[in-house]
Amino acid sequence: MLPSFTVFGLSVPMYGVMSALGMLAALILIGVTRKYTRFSEDQALSAALWAIILGFLGAKVLYWIVEIKQVIADPSYLLHTLREGFVFYGAFIGGLGGVAIYALRKKLPFFSLTDYFVPGLVLGHAFGRIGCFFAGCCYGMECETPISIVFPTGGAAPAGIPLLPTQLMESAFLFILCAILVMILRKKKPFATVTAWYMVLYGVWRFTIEFFRSDERGFVGALSTSQFISIFLILGGIALLVLVKTGLLKKTVLDLPMPVEEEPKKKAKKDETTASVETAEAEVTPEEPKSEEPKAESGEKPEDATEEKE
Repeated sequence: MLPSFTVFGLSVPMYGVMSALGMLAALILIGVTRKYTRFSEDQALSAALWAIILGFLGAKVLYWIVEIKQVIADPSYLLHTLREGFVFYGAFIGGLGGVAIYALRKKLPFFSLTDYFVPGLVLGHAFGRIGCFFAGCCYGMECETPISIVFPTGGAAPAGIPLLPTQLMESAFLFILCAILVMILRKKKPFATVTAWYMVLYGVWRFTIEFFRSDERGFVGALSTSQFISIFLILGGIALLVLVKTGLLKKTVLDLPMPVEEEPKKKAKKDETTASVETAEAEVTPEEPKSEEPKAESGEKPEDATEEKE
């Protein structure tokens, strides 16, 4: 609908804008949901950096694999498509690889990190699909329905033909899925629970929505590349849910140690609270009156009075 817009003479692609917004939204969500984990800010940002870098690399590599015929026919195609053409499942696989590397280096449970990052991944993906809509890629089949979209010329989608907006349909699903996964994360379920439900629910959705797409993409036999990968995603998610159900995966966020760098902050906060309470008590407690010299009892005679009588 709007592949790009011009700012100060520069053409800005809407896909890039929506991808950047998606990344920002994902980082914000990661910051908000950190309270449901025991990861420090440094751990969260470092793991996210690994996931983002390898995620972009995986998305690009899988796109070239899908378009391998064009790459073989014209190797310069690799350079021409450096700024365009990404496959989500490549980003997902690459992101998992980045998280795995960080988990091994820091000796953290792998699924504790994936459970934490998956909702942010889904949110970023939702914004990315809106970018696909603006660019006209990933379009649906020709179909006259109340929700069909006619794309103008200049985009990747065929112009002047009513098409299913599969990009917006998937974006709506992903926003809902993100909310569901955050609710599961809040319940502090065993590690891999959030990841497993994502794999099952998104795998089923992606396998189904592929039947309604009409854009050019790679195929493995009768299935599209994404449908082929979705089968393994669904089976992997089901296997993880079985492991959680049988108790083989039973550790939760409560089994993780508190990050060392977080302890001084909590101790300082506790000391400040204690000091403020003591100050408040000191202000409320009335000052005790100064004690006076005890008066002589009525039964005793003062010495000076006895001396006068003598």
